[in-house]
Amino acid sequence: MLALNMCRSPDRVIIYVMSTCMKPGIKILSETIGSGAEVFTTSCITATHSCYLNEGDVLYENRTETFVVGDREKIAGLRYGLEGMRVGGQRKYQASPHLCYGEEGVPGTIPPNALLIFDVTVDASAEEAT
Repeated sequence: MLALNMCRSPDRVIIYVMSTCMKPGIKILSETIGSGAEVFTTSCITATHSCYLNEGDVLYENRTETFVVGDREKIAGLRYGLEGMRVGGQRKYQASPHLCYGEEGVPGTIPPNALLIFDVTVDASAEEAT
């Protein structure tokens, strides 16, 4: 979710992003705002997502899944970064280790205390189907 402020002059409109209201540990790197329904923790969405280690190593790419955002089926780093997106939107964000695999990591795959980068597109929402 973004807080915006608009400044008008005779020849242009300038929009300033005032703040990003994300949970601690989520840092938005880039975003294209969609035009569909907003994503909440209770939303059932279909999303296509990729996940990378902070150094750029690919964990997985272009995985399409349908799930309820607030269900603990997915790690917090993925879930929290989806909140406030809109259907059709794309967001790339960094998730801190405490929202992902923490001090343990995943032996052989994700090192301890790894920052993860998610690249997510919200393809559909059950709210739009109703």
